[in-house]
Amino acid sequence: MATNSAKADSPRADNGSKWTPQMATLPNSKDYRRKVKYNLLFRTFFCWVDPLFWLGCRRSLDFSDLYKHPPEADSRLVLDNFNKYWSMELQRKKDGRTPRLLVAWLKCTWWRVCIQGLLLFLEVCGMVALSELLGSLTDYFVIESPTSVDTRNAYLFAMGLGLVSLAIMFFHGMNFHQGFLIGLLTKIMFSSAIYQKTLSLSQTTVGQKTIGHIVNLASNDIQKFEVAFAMYHFLWIGPIHVVVVTYLLYLEVEWTAFIVTLLLVLQIPLQMTLLYFYSKLRFKATRLTDRRVKVMNEVISGIRVIKMYAWEYAFSNVVSAIRKSEIFMMFKYFMFFAISNFYKSISITLSMFLVFSVYVNISDEGLTPRKVFVSLSLITFVRFTSIHFFILCMHVLAIARVSWIRIGNFLVLDDLPTATEDESTSTTSNGDKDSAGIANGDISLKPVSTSTTDDVMVQDLTASWSMDSNKLTLRNISFTVNKEKPLLAVVGSVGCGKSTLLQCLLKELPALSGTAMIKGSVGYASQEAWVFSATLRDNILFGLPYDPDKYQSVIEACALEKDIELLPEGDFTLVGERGVTLSGGQKARVNLARAVYRQADIYLLDDPLSAVDAAVSRHLFEKCIRGILSDKIVILVTHQVQYLERCDAILGLKEGSVLVYGDALDILKEDSGIYELLADDDNKDSDDGLKVRKQSIAYTGLEAQTGFQRKMDNVKEEDEENEGVVDDVKPDGIEKQLSEDTEVVHKVSVPAEERAHGTISLKTYVNYFVAGGGYAFNFIILSLFILTEANLVVADWWISDWADCESEAGLNRSTCLLSDNERIGIFGGLVGSLSIFTAFRAVLFYVLMLNASRVVHNRMFARVLRAPILFFDTNPIGRVLNRFSKDVEFLDERLVIIFLEYLIILTRFFAAMFTASVANPYVLIVVAALFVTSLAFRWYYLKTARDIKRLEALSRSPIYSHLSLTLQGLPTIRSYSMQSEAMNHFHTYQNHNTQANYLYIVTTRWFGMRIDIISSLFIAIVALSSVPLSATLNAGLVGLALTYAISLNGTFQFCVRQSAEVEALMVSAERVMAYGMLDTEASLETEPSVKLSSDWPTKGHIELSNVSYRHSNEGPLVLRGITCDIKPSEKIGIVGRTGAGKSSLIGALFRLAEPTGSIKIDGVETTQLGLHDVRSNMSIIPQDPVLFGASVRYNLDPFQQYDDDRIWRTLEQVQLKSAVEELEGGLESLVSEGGGNLSVGQRQLFCLARALLQSNTILILDEATANVDMETDAIIQQVIREQFSNCTVLTIAHRLDTVMDSDRIMILRSGELVEFDVPHILLSQSSSYLSKLVEQTGPNNAERLRNIALESYNNSNNKSTCL
Repeated sequence: MATNSAKADSPRADNGSKWTPQMATLPNSKDYRRKVKYNLLFRTFFCWVDPLFWLGCRRSLDFSDLYKHPPEADSRLVLDNFNKYWSMELQRKKDGRTPRLLVAWLKCTWWRVCIQGLLLFLEVCGMVALSELLGSLTDYFVIESPTSVDTRNAYLFAMGLGLVSLAIMFFHGMNFHQGFLIGLLTKIMFSSAIYQKTLSLSQTTVGQKTIGHIVNLASNDIQKFEVAFAMYHFLWIGPIHVVVVTYLLYLEVEWTAFIVTLLLVLQIPLQMTLLYFYSKLRFKATRLTDRRVKVMNEVISGIRVIKMYAWEYAFSNVVSAIRKSEIFMMFKYFMFFAISNFYKSISITLSMFLVFSVYVNISDEGLTPRKVFVSLSLITFVRFTSIHFFILCMHVLAIARVSWIRIGNFLVLDDLPTATEDESTSTTSNGDKDSAGIANGDISLKPVSTSTTDDVMVQDLTASWSMDSNKLTLRNISFTVNKEKPLLAVVGSVGCGKSTLLQCLLKELPALSGTAMIKGSVGYASQEAWVFSATLRDNILFGLPYDPDKYQSVIEACALEKDIELLPEGDFTLVGERGVTLSGGQKARVNLARAVYRQADIYLLDDPLSAVDAAVSRHLFEKCIRGILSDKIVILVTHQVQYLERCDAILGLKEGSVLVYGDALDILKEDSGIYELLADDDNKDSDDGLKVRKQSIAYTGLEAQTGFQRKMDNVKEEDEENEGVVDDVKPDGIEKQLSEDTEVVHKVSVPAEERAHGTISLKTYVNYFVAGGGYAFNFIILSLFILTEANLVVADWWISDWADCESEAGLNRSTCLLSDNERIGIFGGLVGSLSIFTAFRAVLFYVLMLNASRVVHNRMFARVLRAPILFFDTNPIGRVLNRFSKDVEFLDERLVIIFLEYLIILTRFFAAMFTASVANPYVLIVVAALFVTSLAFRWYYLKTARDIKRLEALSRSPIYSHLSLTLQGLPTIRSYSMQSEAMNHFHTYQNHNTQANYLYIVTTRWFGMRIDIISSLFIAIVALSSVPLSATLNAGLVGLALTYAISLNGTFQFCVRQSAEVEALMVSAERVMAYGMLDTEASLETEPSVKLSSDWPTKGHIELSNVSYRHSNEGPLVLRGITCDIKPSEKIGIVGRTGAGKSSLIGALFRLAEPTGSIKIDGVETTQLGLHDVRSNMSIIPQDPVLFGASVRYNLDPFQQYDDDRIWRTLEQVQLKSAVEELEGGLESLVSEGGGNLSVGQRQLFCLARALLQSNTILILDEATANVDMETDAIIQQVIREQFSNCTVLTIAHRLDTVMDSDRIMILRSGELVEFDVPHILLSQSSSYLSKLVEQTGPNNAERLRNIALESYNNSNNKSTCL
């Protein structure tokens, strides 16, 4: 039957397959640079973005409005260029030398570095010229009777001031444009290199690095270079400028000029000392950030388990403790930064005080306005290059150095071993290469010659995940698989090395000794299904072209037809990140279908049958493994022992060694040892136990069927001929029943990330700053900014008035009557008060901003942790992590630094305007015009820049999601040789981000140049208007006004641009505070008015009355009117096809979404209780075990409620004690992120241990044994029988064996309760749904299941009789 999957005529069917979070492609992006390619003036002033500004002024911009990224910033081109030089450096590693990342970077960017340095040199030359022109113009104002020649020269000097200011503006703008462009290229270069490195990392290396660490490298660390490479030239230009300024000052104030030089030189050891502490503290803070992001990644990934265990408080305490340490480290870091800020703020005033205090006492010449204002302007300019920018340069380079080292260390980590394509696919102890050839930088398994019949050969293979010969995972494994006997079953208990064996075959784990050789292409289906945020079809195609016939055959073989029919858009339905819209069984089948579609020569299937029910498991084995893959070599890791008889060979592993290996029929003989391997621990020596295993294995239901060597082109015909394989055992009407019993569609769409529009509201600023310290604290800090700037202006006016009194005799002002020593004393007092105000201003501002960041982060975390589970199902992990990594990093550091700079420059600007207006009242007109024009430009600029910045933030999330996705599915990607495809997708996302990033840099320069032109005009107007009014103006004030006006050159545009940068960074505050207002679940704690016994529940009596449930308010009902009564201590089995509503019933009990109807436990309505009281009093063992990157103890007891003895006894009961004792550290041993250093079965036993520790009266098993072997299943069942005999146990299971001895079985279908009774009674009714499900398992197994139900029924009756 045709399904939605075969939409061959659909216009989407021919599109290239995508396998990553989708983002609109922009093939027709505009590029207006081409229109002005030969117009130097337009390119210099960035006029080619004028159309974008005009568009942004009228409406909000979207990605489709952005211009194409420049060719020189193309991700692929930049990476290729870097690889060319980095590969040379990696050769040094082979020679025992250290690869030099700096050398490789310089070879890529050297000519841009040189141009940037030249532009900065020319800018400094302009600053020197400007000071001399100011001195010449100031001389004119002290001439009592200027001649016409003097006036003409004064006008020329005034015009010169304006023209030189314009030149400085040009050099300054182009210098920083080149700097930020180099920073952007470096960011592209390193982020691409990090992703490329991720694709080639060995699994042992990946195990040592957390996902949080790698995501942090790609998100936070690479951002540090954007500013660093705009500043680094000040390291050498600063000393040169100091030498020139010293000479010019010597001409003005003689030997006292060296006081300035001394102060500038003394800053070098000071800054070097501070640099040491900067780096040390920043490195510590970065490590804490890594830990926090890692924990947040685990929290988001395991949020469902955290909620059901009621562990919110435990993880809140962990994150709060890390965050507290992180903020404290940042505070110490900023205290050292405050020292730099203090020195920078008082340097000019202190220099003027020392220079002129000494000068007036040692020189016979008095002070003149020229000496004062030339010195003031020279010191002001040198302060920018040698103090302000030098300190800033040291600061950002210290931060960048930490990131540089971290990235460099990551790029030299060990890769997977590689080989040329013509070599055998083998791994040996002496480093022999395998067929994982290198093609376009990929490590991939390539088909090789099949000249022999040995297509898979493993000889004496020994391997260890720790690469330690004393801690072996596999020992001397040997076997062969070829076309004669193509199906090998690998069986064994938990942790015996089955999955590790497949990893060795995939070359993911190098062998310590021995050989693992594969001849042919490989298809791999991982044990934990890897599903990504794309359509279901894209998940299956995984980059391959769409072939309708082959595709249809695959989905039929993998039992996906009916699932696709019920999906809202068929196989074009977006499955969401981590496949949130699919059930566990559906994800497993999609994972298998992806492998089957590859048409590989050899298939490595890691337990694909456990996550599905018995009927689907049988379908997959018959029609997929023994059907469509019948002519392929298949190595099947499985716990489904009923299929062993149909395999060609069996490999039995025990504790990493081969217990049995050989022909399946021979192995299944009693004396082979296979039964010892598969039997329960309690039944190993029991004939009855062996008999049960034999009966299980004896079931095939396939005895009469032969000729299963099906080919893909005749699967449908074979299905019709052998319809009885599955269908002939169905009673009448079962097909109709099963077609109805399909997925109750949990339709969860993944919405686009929310995006604010317009200006950042005043309310956002107020809320953020009030969060930092309240209204009074903010008022105090604002007062300090005003007092500091007023003090600075008074100090500058004081020295100018001193020069005025010295140069003009007869001035009748009270200040002119003071002696030099009195003036020096008052000047010293002003310097002292300025020092106090400056210190308090910086320290208190840092306290305010860090506290605000801490508070809004904690609010965001609290709300995210308490958000409904639907929030996590509909928001990709990269989107949420972006808030906790990038946005929080902005608030912790960049916003603090930039906001302080902005406020300092803003108060400086108002001081300059005030001083110019007092000196020349006519300038007020110009000031008003300047102010209005600047505001108009700012509004026009921000309308576009704000949108571009937001688009840039949005375009980062897919990059992080893609990186996280790749790390999770790395073995799958490499086994399919999809590294190039993965890299291409990364380039696409990177280029999308570059579009916005590059345009933000360009629009910033566009705005800066135009504001600098306005400030140059202001300088020229102030100077030119002062010349004709020289007779009536105060020379000192005019000189001070001109000096301030000149200091605005570059600073004014920087002030306005910083205001835009502050607003752009406040987008991060807006985003974080938005998550701080998320809707939350019901209260965790029960209201005091509700009386609840402290030992509730004591019986475990569960009553459901007309319970309905939906995952979201808008979603369909997934449970409909469930009514049942579960008695205390009853053992209830819950059965139904995939998607029938079994897990939704668990969600209703745990109130993951609020159900309707009534749920009572021991007579108490659960909806009236707090969530913690409900959830903490029920234990659950989930289908997908979740462990966290913490100690063994923390994973079992995060609240530290139990002593060591209790925990050890629990571990012993679940047979994990020996495994934990072998770990270094015992209970304090670290579990790797996601439990990566444990097998799936061991992880499941950890979850069982949690349940044992909790000792609740209600236990729920959500398909807990689906992914474990028979031995682990037996352990779990044994512990439940012994330890939970007096508890109410609800068991969801695909294996009917697991629930057939339950007191009662609940049958769910399409969200409805169709049957609920004793298993034997239901099976005695041939029309019952349970009977039909049992019949599907085959006649032999059906009889065995009926016997189990009968025995359980008789035992129950006997107990009742005895009572």
